[in-house]
Amino acid sequence: MDITEIAGALGQCFKGSLEPGKSLADLTSFRIGGPAGLIATPKGFEDLKLITQEIASSGIELLVLGRGSNVLISDKGFPGVVLVLGEGFNRIKRQGQDKVNVEAGCELNRLVAWTIERDLVGLESLAGIPGSLGGAVRMNAGAQGCSIGDSVEEISVLRLDGREVRDGEIAAERIGFAYRKTGLEDNEIIYKVKLKLSGKGTNDLEARRKDVLRRRRENQPLAQPSAGSVFRNPEGISAGELIDRCGLKGKSVGGAMVSEKHANFIVNIGGATARDVYELMTLIKQEVRRREGVELIEEIRLVGDMGGG
Repeated sequence: MDITEIAGALGQCFKGSLEPGKSLADLTSFRIGGPAGLIATPKGFEDLKLITQEIASSGIELLVLGRGSNVLISDKGFPGVVLVLGEGFNRIKRQGQDKVNVEAGCELNRLVAWTIERDLVGLESLAGIPGSLGGAVRMNAGAQGCSIGDSVEEISVLRLDGREVRDGEIAAERIGFAYRKTGLEDNEIIYKVKLKLSGKGTNDLEARRKDVLRRRRENQPLAQPSAGSVFRNPEGISAGELIDRCGLKGKSVGGAMVSEKHANFIVNIGGATARDVYELMTLIKQEVRRREGVELIEEIRLVGDMGGG
């Protein structure tokens, strides 16, 4: 079964949108990416089950996107199905005093604001981190010494197991939370997250959020397209400091440039390609290895062939 047959098989049963051959650039914060074989945006859980069953039975490649904030997609695009968990998966529901069930497509900033309005403590340090909750959980996003994994109690996933799709829950202790990564497999699609927060809020939560956002505006190039921090921080030092010490701020390849505001950000200054970004990342790694003796590891996810457009 090919892409066309998948779209046809779903027919009128699929309530969301199906867009073959559309560019992925508009779906990433980098504003970079070639065409997808098919972009599928499910409207709800039934849609998600339908599309994953078709993908599993066909064996076609799958890429799951939320807000596309931590990814670099090849200029050649992605030939399979790109599953976008967005508006159809953005509901938040409080459960008791301190637990919250949130769908994976919910924007992380919206969730942070929602919890603060209800005096729930635990997520305020994550204010300003772009992307969806599902993506944040998968990479264990964090800031100010806190990570989303600190607040996760359980996640619900659809697991593509051969030609079958299995629905299940994974408790936090089995997710394998670590610095900017988890033990989750690519075939495990997060669709819901149960969070455990503190119900003993204080009056300074909103002030804390505003302070975090202010520091982000001051120290990060938020006005330019980027994918956030490019490299993980090595133990004991920030990647940005290492890159800065190598004199790489302002270094560019094509339309990609090392931010002059924060050296661990690569920004799209206009017309950047995935190859531009990848070549600049490679140059950064080489210089930091040569001059600082440190091997930087990518934090952003690389999808597809970065060799050329």
